[in-house]
Amino acid sequence: MALPLAYAAVLGIISLAGLIYANGRPRKVFVSYYSKGDSHFKNLIMAWAKNNNLKLNIEDVSTDTKIKSDDKVYLRRKMKEQISKADDFIVFIGEDTHKRQWVAWEIEQAKLLEKRIIAVKEKKTYKSPQSLLGSGAIWVYGFSEEGIRNAINS
Repeated sequence: MALPLAYAAVLGIISLAGLIYANGRPRKVFVSYYSKGDSHFKNLIMAWAKNNNLKLNIEDVSTDTKIKSDDKVYLRRKMKEQISKADDFIVFIGEDTHKRQWVAWEIEQAKLLEKRIIAVKEKKTYKSPQSLLGSGAIWVYGFSEEGIRNAINS
């Protein structure tokens, strides 16, 4: 009888260690936003992630403006590569986001790659990109670290 109990205890410890390790790893996120109008929000999300006093445990895999090219085929390929590396796809919805073709394209890629989509809407009255309709997105209304963290951890 002692052997099965010891075996169960070891399995329990291994399972708990695996859970702690998995939960301790930062979630890889791709953040989509209108670069000229809403970049400060993306920068704030990344600042929250670096702040040890907050609990937003994410790693940025977005392309941002790191890629300097006008070649749309190349840009799309690089963005799709980065979206594929992400655990979650966060799209920030500001006043003019619904008009941005690149954001719509990134959302479509996230859907094709079956990424979990978290839509952060600055104000409920802002129009959503058409590509979010029927996407199964997790919606966050208002812009807060807690709201984003809760959506990522749900």
